[in-house]
Amino acid sequence: MFISAQLVELKGLRAQLNLTDKKVAFSAALVQSHEQKFGPVSASIPLVYRHVFTNVGNAYDPNTGNFRAPVRGVYQFMMHNLASASAVHPVSTLLMKNGQQVLMSYGFQVGPHFVTSSNGASLQLEAGDVVCVQLWENSTVFDSMNHHNTFSGHLLFTL
Repeated sequence: MFISAQLVELKGLRAQLNLTDKKVAFSAALVQSHEQKFGPVSASIPLVYRHVFTNVGNAYDPNTGNFRAPVRGVYQFMMHNLASASAVHPVSTLLMKNGQQVLMSYGFQVGPHFVTSSNGASLQLEAGDVVCVQLWENSTVFDSMNHHNTFSGHLLFTL
């Protein structure tokens, strides 16, 4: 009986301190298995990462490309990109939070080779905030069954 009362008290204390054991992590690539080039585009467009490796907590939507924060906390996001080198089209994407640009990845190389770009950030989010990746105007990315283009994120801790 005493242990049961302590457990109830502990659960109440945990709720008061806003502690949660919420687990949130996702990682996805642009395509399942076929080769596909995206861009160049005249204006930035959302990228939808349809091949989901993991989606613990179901906060990432592979139909829209949006991650919606389920709880208030600090989240880590990463994006990695690849495209054929071009004299006029860089490989560049934008990390967006609630429709506003947070950062950009940018790669440019003239020649017959591939070029990569990547970037990432830890962001403080409120429950319901949306994070996504957009293809920057005049840019291209390329993906295949090797999954060169990925978008990943996870909850570091709640606030």
